[in-house]
Amino acid sequence: MIQKWKYDEVGQDIKRSTSRDPNEISAPLEHLEELKNSDYKIDDHFSRIYGRQIVDATGTRVGKLKDFLFDKTQKRIRYLVVGLEINVKEDKDVLIPIGRAELNQEKQKIVVQEQVSAEKLKTLPTYKNLKSLAIEDEKKTLLIFSAKQKEEISYTQGNFYNQEDFNERTFFGSDEE
Repeated sequence: MIQKWKYDEVGQDIKRSTSRDPNEISAPLEHLEELKNSDYKIDDHFSRIYGRQIVDATGTRVGKLKDFLFDKTQKRIRYLVVGLEINVKEDKDVLIPIGRAELNQEKQKIVVQEQVSAEKLKTLPTYKNLKSLAIEDEKKTLLIFSAKQKEEISYTQGNFYNQEDFNERTFFGSDEE
């Protein structure tokens, strides 16, 4: 059974900024880390990936790759941090699950999978930093990318990331683990 986390149980700062409803309670996502600000690095073969254009399935430019969020415990990339460039009133960074994008080395672009349009990307929760990221933001993001519009996504670290949305092979190609 999944328990609802309480701030006092996990030492969470109740005044943190987040894109979710401030009345909802969530556990901190301590297993995630921004790759650029970590002691880890991406394989040298992919080191020039930062700043690459992100396009939707129609080829429309939607943003640029700024960073990755990776799971420190599993040593797996979970999200692309993307700076949107599609008619947004102010700068907006969003998260795209790694299994919902594909690196096209030939065109030197990253392609977001077909079921998600540029308009849908604008509805993603804003990503500011790890401290503001909540489980609810991850769930909302996954619902936007999910082919099956599930109303409730259960969240445990073990089951949440164990689905195609987080399959690195989709992004890097089948030769990668």
